[in-house]
Amino acid sequence: MAELKERTFIAIKPDGVQRGIIGEIIKRFEMKGFKLVGMKMLHASEDLLMKHYIDLKDRPFFPTLIKYMSSGPVVAMEHHPWQ
Repeated sequence: MAELKERTFIAIKPDGVQRGIIGEIIKRFEMKGFKLVGMKMLHASEDLLMKHYIDLKDRPFFPTLIKYMSSGPVVAMEHHPWQ
């Protein structure tokens, strides 16, 4: 049976994309021992974000969070620790 590996989801939020620091953020994770295994830039829909942040739906900041995260492109990445 194939060995299961721990995977970590990392998102570069709209302000990081706008500031042009995607490469720097990836570099920092790699320096901490994470290996990038997948990456996609997308403009997340409010529907997708509401599903992703479902555990925060009752918090007072939820509408602001959804508005902010849908305000521009994000970079979604999957990393796993180097073996």
